[in-house]
Amino acid sequence: MKIRDIIGAAALCIISGSVYAVPPANVRGVDLAAVLAAHDRVRQITHQPNEDARPLRAIRTIVLDPGHGGENQGALGVCDVHEKYLTLELAYELRARLQAEHPDARIILTRYWDHGLGLSERIELANKVNADLFISLHYNAATHPRALGFETYFLRANETIPGQEEVKGEMVASNGQVVGAPEDQVEQPVDPIVFMREDLLRQKQNEESGLLAEVVNSSLAGHLNSVNRGVKQANFGVLRGAKMPAVVMEAGFVSHPEEGHDVVSVEHRTALVDALHNAILEFDEKLTRKNNP
Repeated sequence: MKIRDIIGAAALCIISGSVYAVPPANVRGVDLAAVLAAHDRVRQITHQPNEDARPLRAIRTIVLDPGHGGENQGALGVCDVHEKYLTLELAYELRARLQAEHPDARIILTRYWDHGLGLSERIELANKVNADLFISLHYNAATHPRALGFETYFLRANETIPGQEEVKGEMVASNGQVVGAPEDQVEQPVDPIVFMREDLLRQKQNEESGLLAEVVNSSLAGHLNSVNRGVKQANFGVLRGAKMPAVVMEAGFVSHPEEGHDVVSVEHRTALVDALHNAILEFDEKLTRKNNP
């Protein structure tokens, strides 16, 4: 098989809505980063500018995190579709929209196939690529069928800034993000100046994550015909250690007898893509004004 055929097959696997969950046998072992770089380069060359598109100014690299994957299948809804497939499909469609509108931006997924990935690995990847934004995509579930609606989380305040007050919120059943305390570490002397600088950076990250959560949730409210469960804070392992604004979005309840059917529809997914794209644009504008008053 020629290399262009391998790249073509891998690119098809990446952009097709029906075959991307598992890479085809003939592209296993291919350097995914190289394939994506080639695919993105072709996209940039062939891109037709949209005169109505609003450019991104403060945001250059966005990491989208399709929740769950592999053995961690997430919630199983009333349509018998596991959450891990819904989050991956949403991530691909949002990535395609962002790439089409913003060809100069880097849009990176934490996983491209149906494989497992640790919570800390996801945010470590975002830190490694110097992401300006991190959105973890999830769908919700409950033990009773009446729960419905969307909500957005950012990290509990006292996990990033000791002594800060948190916004109370119930833990989410479907995302499985509740983790134990970090492993014990030997304390090392810390330079007071370094500690103050890091504390200020953590405070800035927490404030911007709160702003991002508000913007995302507000945009969801404008695009989804469902219950707005609000912005909350929680100790989610997927958000701990983030060096950029980071949130978890719960797009709806797969366990609800009606909403569980809505969330697997093309219309609902398109509404989510519209909402998240608009939220990213609004957040970019707010960051631009904040950094350049």
